[in-house]
Amino acid sequence: MSSLSATYYWLDLVTSFIPHLLMLSLGLSLILIFIKPKLATSIAVITFTTLLINIPITLSFNYYNDPSITVSQLNLNYYNADIEGVYNLLGNEGSDITALFEVNDTDRARFIALRGDYFDYGSAEIEGFPDGIGVITKFPILQRITHSVFENSVRGVIVELHLAVGHKKLRVFALHPPSPRNQKLWHKRNMMLLYLADLLNQPHDIKHTLVLGDFNTGPLSKHFTRVERFNTCYQLAGHYASWSPVKLPQPLYAILGLTIDHCLLSDSLLLDTLTTQFIPGSDHAMLKYNIVLPKQ
Repeated sequence: MSSLSATYYWLDLVTSFIPHLLMLSLGLSLILIFIKPKLATSIAVITFTTLLINIPITLSFNYYNDPSITVSQLNLNYYNADIEGVYNLLGNEGSDITALFEVNDTDRARFIALRGDYFDYGSAEIEGFPDGIGVITKFPILQRITHSVFENSVRGVIVELHLAVGHKKLRVFALHPPSPRNQKLWHKRNMMLLYLADLLNQPHDIKHTLVLGDFNTGPLSKHFTRVERFNTCYQLAGHYASWSPVKLPQPLYAILGLTIDHCLLSDSLLLDTLTTQFIPGSDHAMLKYNIVLPKQ
């Protein structure tokens, strides 16, 4: 958790496992309680304090009277063997905004069928699901911008959409930085998250902004995007898991899974609820939440 994790690749990766290390430490204190009671108590107190400071726990949500926007975001998996069932599930959800990552271009027809009478980013030939990103929204898209983070590269984009939500406007950013499987990809991931922070820090005439994506990093990483006037869903909703390399039962998934799928809200927006849902054929869980644009 020190500043060194911003510099050292492996140390930064370990930050994703901080909740697991804290749970391991609590388990150790329970084992030691019968052998070294004083040491066990000290470990438990330090661990529990660290847990409370760094891991948000929310027992309940406030439910708002203002109309909310339903959002679903999901990393599909480019080669999902159950992709037809996943698209059927998404169709039943019928969210106001659906953001998909790792959309396979061969599934363009399914994506367009899911869009129906809504609007979308990604399915047009000129867009072609950059970085596997596809967005479907019931709100008209007033402007679409594709930010290229790296020169002379088709990879590494941040999609920016301006939506007309009634008489208001909503900016939506979608991104999928590379998985930090090696130090080069780790550096690219960090550069994309830094680029995102620069975009969010720029003054803009649109008040409301939603950021969503598979960040491929945990919320405790020094490279995680932190911007003034923005709140993370992780802090607002409490700890949740969204990825696991192996299939786990729900109770174990909530404990052992990692948090790498995220959303950020400008402080002009409210988060109503957030839940996760298992998706067949994907190693990611779907995030489902409601955002509220207050009347005042």
